[in-house]
Amino acid sequence: MWSAAITSVIGASYTSVSFLVSFSSLVEKYRSQIVVGFIAVSTVIYLFIGTAPAKLLVLAGALNGLILPFGLAVLLWVAARRRDLLGGYRFPKWLLALGVAAWLLSLYLGWNALSGLDELWA
Repeated sequence: MWSAAITSVIGASYTSVSFLVSFSSLVEKYRSQIVVGFIAVSTVIYLFIGTAPAKLLVLAGALNGLILPFGLAVLLWVAARRRDLLGGYRFPKWLLALGVAAWLLSLYLGWNALSGLDELWA
């Protein structure tokens, strides 16, 4: 668990600083130091707040589980109804049916992830 946590923190820090690079060339020059500072500040905030961030991360993960069904629904809609976007290509009916089954499964799993969140805040 510790390895997963630390790699997530480092990756998120590096990604956050990467977004800042587009604002200033100074950020690019001191990228490594800013990443280390970002991790240090995050650590200090965590030490003062306690375990509340862990609960927020679980909530964010559960909500992210709804992005898959939404994105898949858009792709299925395009495949079934917007052939102009696909250059006239027609998806086979069996492939669309399989996609709808996967979409329903992802909706079910996303709903189950959200339904267990009340236990997290108890």
